[in-house]
Amino acid sequence: MKDGEEVSTVAAKPKSLGELIQYHRLNKNISLSKLQEAVGLDKGSLSRIERGEVKRPDFHILLSIAAALDIPHHDIVELYIEIGHKSEVIFSIFQHELATLEHPLLICKIAAKFLESPSEDSYDLVEKLYRTIDSIENSAIQLSLYHLIIDYSRSHGIMPYIAKGLYRKYMIERNDFSRLKETYQSGKNVLDYVNFLSDKEKILLYYGLSVHAYSLIDYEDAIRFGEYVVKNGTGESQANATHNVCNAYYHLGDFVACRSYLEKYSQYPYPFVADNVCLMNGYINGKTGNIELAISQFNAYLMDSSSYNLIHAVTELFHLYLSIHDFVSAENLLKYEDSMLESINNEYTTPFKRSRLAYFYLLKGIMMFNTRRCEEAFNCFIESTCEYMDIGVYDKALVSLLHIQQSVIDNNPLPKSELVQKINSLHEQLCKKASRDPDLVSKMMAALSWARIEIPDWLMTMSITMSTSGITIPELPGFRAK
Repeated sequence: MKDGEEVSTVAAKPKSLGELIQYHRLNKNISLSKLQEAVGLDKGSLSRIERGEVKRPDFHILLSIAAALDIPHHDIVELYIEIGHKSEVIFSIFQHELATLEHPLLICKIAAKFLESPSEDSYDLVEKLYRTIDSIENSAIQLSLYHLIIDYSRSHGIMPYIAKGLYRKYMIERNDFSRLKETYQSGKNVLDYVNFLSDKEKILLYYGLSVHAYSLIDYEDAIRFGEYVVKNGTGESQANATHNVCNAYYHLGDFVACRSYLEKYSQYPYPFVADNVCLMNGYINGKTGNIELAISQFNAYLMDSSSYNLIHAVTELFHLYLSIHDFVSAENLLKYEDSMLESINNEYTTPFKRSRLAYFYLLKGIMMFNTRRCEEAFNCFIESTCEYMDIGVYDKALVSLLHIQQSVIDNNPLPKSELVQKINSLHEQLCKKASRDPDLVSKMMAALSWARIEIPDWLMTMSITMSTSGITIPELPGFRAK
């Protein structure tokens, strides 16, 4: 060994950059001379870095040393940002990490260190960080940085960036359709800070909340938030909000308001407007008794329908055919089933749209019963139940499942034994859901009454007592798993 430079391997975890470099160099049995050849820095400078005599070594030189010694990137950067730098240096390291996105946990640590810069104004620091985040393509990293901005802004009383951080966090999280109820509440929480947002941000927030509420079948909120955009927005956002409010009024049964908003919507010049107006006219005519006109409108629409609206047109036309007992025409609509499934087979399909698929299976099951294909009907009702449960619409799931019970009461054949266990399992799951949620009990009661399906004893007991103690979860009448 040269110059007596080799010593026993450092056993403790290195606490400084110098210790870290020496630890890995000795472990790899590399002399300073060899390291000098690898990184192009003279041995004396390398020795001073190891001894901690260079207070702020060049970052890129350290990366070269780390590469030569196989020092984990995370270790070298984490120690480097702790030795005290100007904010510009920390920010340049932050940008370096953003260029690769290879170390996401490190990015947030560097950003936090940047915000700690003592010589800079806290508002300027958080503003600079906020402006950088929008260019990041990784949504998980964006979220972690917005969380950092929110926490930092709260602790420093920077209200505009509490608002902006919460707003941007919501606009990302609302795309996670597995957490729609939770993220909807976080979106509404942004309203506490809405006056700190720009006019454009306010429009996007209210529109996002309107669509979110509609997806959760909360039509009153969809109208409330949408009307803000109708009043204050412009262009496509205003047009889309008008359409969303129109749809919400339709589902609330207020067809006067629905027609009023549809008329406003029809005036917009965008290419998608005519398709949506045509579809809604069919919906309104069907609900207001003009069934023959509605059927002709939907059939005309299906001759050149958009993939986006296909499932809506087919399910409503299916419903209209069943209402006039035209089972032949209803069955003809099954040719669209594969295309409908394809049209919703993506991560951005909303719960509302998935509820249309569940409704389609319910209608298909009713048609199968009326054409004496009971086994196929049972399978359709099970599919409908599962689709509704997947999106948390448990009241309608129970309606679909109890169509099977209703068929038994009406003296139709029992399901085959292989379906019995599945049916009873779904029934048990729905009972348990209701046992933990009095509001769901009320929704189930209302849904079954509307569908004219006999209310089971267990649900009636829950409704009367609003208590779940002592209630046993039964099998459906006549069904016994073997």
